[in-house]
Amino acid sequence: MKRKNISLVFFIALTFISIVAFSQSKSNFRSIPEIVKNGDTIKVVYDANNTPLKNQKIVSAVMYAYQHYQWYASDISLKKTGNEWNVSVIVPKDCGLLAFKFKADTLIDNNHDQGYFLMMRDQKRAGLMAKGAYAGWGLSRSPKYGMDIPDYIKFEGISDSATYHWLNQEITYNQDAKSILVYPYAAAIAAAFKTDARPRLQRVLAYLKRADATESDLLNARKIDLRLLQDKAAADSIEQVLMQKFPKGSLARLAAFKAIPSGSDLNVIVMGYKKFITYFPEEGTDKSFNEDNRINYAVIKQNIIVLSSFLDKNYIELDRYLNSLTFSMVNFLYYKIVDIPLKKKEVDSKVLLKVSDKLIKRLEYLRTNQPQEYSYLSPKEWVEMINTSLAKQLVTDHMQLLNHVGRYKEALSYGEKAQPILGYQNAGFNNEFSVSLSKLGYKERLKTLLTKSVYENQASADMLALLKAAYFKEKGSDKGFEAYLTSLSNKTGSQQMKDEILKEQLNIPMVDFAMQDLNGKTVKLSDLKGKTVVFDFWATWCVPCKASFPGMKLAVEKYAKDSDVVFYFIDTEERGDAYKKEVAEYIKANNYPFNVLFDNKIANAKATGEVFNRVCQTFKISGIPQKIVVDKNGNARFRSVGFKGSATQLADEISTMVNITKEIK
Repeated sequence: MKRKNISLVFFIALTFISIVAFSQSKSNFRSIPEIVKNGDTIKVVYDANNTPLKNQKIVSAVMYAYQHYQWYASDISLKKTGNEWNVSVIVPKDCGLLAFKFKADTLIDNNHDQGYFLMMRDQKRAGLMAKGAYAGWGLSRSPKYGMDIPDYIKFEGISDSATYHWLNQEITYNQDAKSILVYPYAAAIAAAFKTDARPRLQRVLAYLKRADATESDLLNARKIDLRLLQDKAAADSIEQVLMQKFPKGSLARLAAFKAIPSGSDLNVIVMGYKKFITYFPEEGTDKSFNEDNRINYAVIKQNIIVLSSFLDKNYIELDRYLNSLTFSMVNFLYYKIVDIPLKKKEVDSKVLLKVSDKLIKRLEYLRTNQPQEYSYLSPKEWVEMINTSLAKQLVTDHMQLLNHVGRYKEALSYGEKAQPILGYQNAGFNNEFSVSLSKLGYKERLKTLLTKSVYENQASADMLALLKAAYFKEKGSDKGFEAYLTSLSNKTGSQQMKDEILKEQLNIPMVDFAMQDLNGKTVKLSDLKGKTVVFDFWATWCVPCKASFPGMKLAVEKYAKDSDVVFYFIDTEERGDAYKKEVAEYIKANNYPFNVLFDNKIANAKATGEVFNRVCQTFKISGIPQKIVVDKNGNARFRSVGFKGSATQLADEISTMVNITKEIK
């Protein structure tokens, strides 16, 4: 046993020497002076030759400082001198380790996932490393311990023995780190020493269970017993101590959390959440314990807000918690209480606009007030993340709501901020941007938007109508418009689409059926022999199904004069007796030139879907919208699943499938 431990110590000593040397002296990265103390002003020198940033005109960096056992990122501007980039930085006085990530546009150099690191010497304690130096060096390269720099370096990590060594060094020279690092330290002991770990872990437990132990210490002791030693009896005895010393502490919180009612009565559930959050507020709680036991206050608040808005049709709870909403909460809530009801038209647009505005303003506040939990992102990275989230997840809906009430200038201002991020790759955003530009009379900007959106195949039916109207005004007629539209398309993109579609080609007999249309006429599969047929399975309650209809209308109109191509829109998975009337009114109100068929009722069930169920079994699919293209012999050749948001893209996709299918003998 002694020989084994000596070998381990010898290995760690070699690791220490080689890693420090490697971290402090790289051919393309160095500091002046080479030996750095916390609080020093140093010069960081970076040579981009032989790196991904070679020959880049502008190079910047993100500097990560390990302070108080947490990572803090800052943006660094570099100046080029000769062939090297350099910058002078002041090392924070409480910093133990610096790490650097060099950037040029979208290119990143992190030393081939090894990182660029500088370990700090202690300014006040001669001959010693700075507080956090050992822990930062070990944990930054041990991702499985969850205390590395998120998204900085990506590799399996150093050995558990090395991680143990660095944490042991940290605790040895910085006793106040014990309680902070105790669990990753214990986990490293268990992983490094395996069956020989128990005596060492018992010494850790003895410290954690001392007379003046804090609640956090005892919770960590319980966690070690449960997870690392798997000693439930010992863990139970610690629980008894915890309940005696902290009767309203974390264990009581956990018991109350588990007692929150579940079931179908939403009022009871909401009251349970409110009661929990009142008696056990988040402030001062043990975050690690909460995470381990899935006590997520953000989710609790989200549930209160979402369920209350659904039950009461008001947003009182949103106002209550608005100023405590986190970045992720805002995105989730926007989807739940703005996006879904907007698409389903469940809530008045003016009401939704007020909700949308509050959530947008909350994100904008967070953008200028970066929360500490995101300290590992530099200010520029944080702003970029917020702006990207706004553009990709919130702005399109917000613009739609603003346009709906005539606030076109405000909608345009949001569009102008999001457009550099989205480009012309989002049909929904392009449509709302076009509405704002059109209403404000920006003709040239509108034309640019329309033509580039068509090129990217991300235009709506309304945008095509605007383009056609502009063409008519310029030419005096719409003659040649289709050729003009074709000239705007991306030929390379069209070929890529065709190549991808061909990869998914099928040859499966379509299921036989007999269904009634809107007029009560029965249509059978055998009636369609000799024709290329497009079947679109949809339902009145299916938001993406109906969202795809403008694109399907474009496809239907394209083949309106081709008697060999027919489209059938099969309404399925409906309940009750009123759906046929609802379908007829919806099709008429939206002026859709669709042939509608009603799926048959399932035997011994209340819903329709007899044909679609057999289609699902045959083609191993589920869910709607589903579009199936069938050849003249009754064999299914292609399927289109879901809806990606672009009317023109869907129309082109269906058209490509139809044209290929028509050529099949």
